[in-house]
Amino acid sequence: MAKKQVDVLVLNSNETITLDSPDTETGLGIIDNGGVAINQGKIVLAASTELLERKFRSRTIIDAEDEIILPGFVDPHTHLVFAGARDAEFQLRIEGVSYMDVLRKGGGIIETVNRTRQASAESLFRSGKQRLDTCLEFGSTTVEIKSGYGLRDDEEFKILRTVDRLKKNHRCRIVPTFMGAHAVPPGEASSEYVLSVIDEMLPGIARAGLAEFCDVFCEQGAFDSLESGRILGKALKLGLRLKIHADQFTDSGGAEIANKLHATTADHLVHSPAKQLEKMAETKVVPVVLPSSSLSALTGEKADARSMLTLGLPVALGTDFSPSNWMLGQLTVAALASRELRMTASEIIRGITINAARALGLEKKVGSLHVGKDADLVTLRAPSHKWIGYTYGERIVDNVLIGGEWVVRDGRRIP
Repeated sequence: MAKKQVDVLVLNSNETITLDSPDTETGLGIIDNGGVAINQGKIVLAASTELLERKFRSRTIIDAEDEIILPGFVDPHTHLVFAGARDAEFQLRIEGVSYMDVLRKGGGIIETVNRTRQASAESLFRSGKQRLDTCLEFGSTTVEIKSGYGLRDDEEFKILRTVDRLKKNHRCRIVPTFMGAHAVPPGEASSEYVLSVIDEMLPGIARAGLAEFCDVFCEQGAFDSLESGRILGKALKLGLRLKIHADQFTDSGGAEIANKLHATTADHLVHSPAKQLEKMAETKVVPVVLPSSSLSALTGEKADARSMLTLGLPVALGTDFSPSNWMLGQLTVAALASRELRMTASEIIRGITINAARALGLEKKVGSLHVGKDADLVTLRAPSHKWIGYTYGERIVDNVLIGGEWVVRDGRRIP
């Protein structure tokens, strides 16, 4: 039988992790000495190297010897477009000043808002591109990006147009989220600003098609549960899908709102009541857990991922990259999830691939090496999948492909 020509063959891995098998031990679908055949940007087959070499031929062969192959990592929660940094604030947190105390005094988010308003769209694009290049070299092939450092109509549009430009000009897949309800601008009443978000920002952004999701910071000192519910309810009517920063510092009612509105995700969930977590199994809300964010807050508090997993919830993991939590790598998140949240390697792998894709509504497109899905994958210099969480991920990313295009080789972005 003649071999079928394909665009790319990735061969000889120690393990190929498909996440496309009812493997009872790990649920990962592990193929020893495996690989992937890719054609026209899609997965043709993930199988043993022997079978792939028997069935296919290709001019482009990637040798994954002594490596593992995984679906490309998906980061479902970032605040990637902003100006400046907040290193001084982090020193205050080390000294015992809380995140919300800094915000109440006009620092934190508001400090970043001031710097971002002063920044040009071109400078935001340049810094955003540099950060996405790093994400790519760290193995992330899909990245969600929120607005929220503008807090007025023109500035929120500036950020989302920058995200749109990145989406059109960067190899990473990008999912844009409107988060005008990130904080109340200084000098404005919360009630007035909520009306501005509902009556002005949301309709304009929906008309322009600049966001797929709407997110709200539901927290004491930001937006209460009633305000958050009103904003998200309007977003839903305008055709946007919903996310919510829920119960990060207190039980703010965020998880309850997520369940009531059937949001796609509820994120943080550090103080969410058990009954609301249990309800997520019915409402299909995806919990997004952000261990690096919890560590950066320096409160010693963290989400109860083990309870969520015991409930059978599809726990997703994200970086929460922001000026208050400067982390871009999902492999570092994996290391924290294993140590801080006691998540196993298989749970973490699902958390940064298929569950994270589900958190963006992309599980039918990416997140596993299923036949017909987009060929987004990474190869890691690791002997087995158990190195995910075991290592902090330094220099183990070798190759990255997005839609079958080879975009990272030997850990470096291909220009």
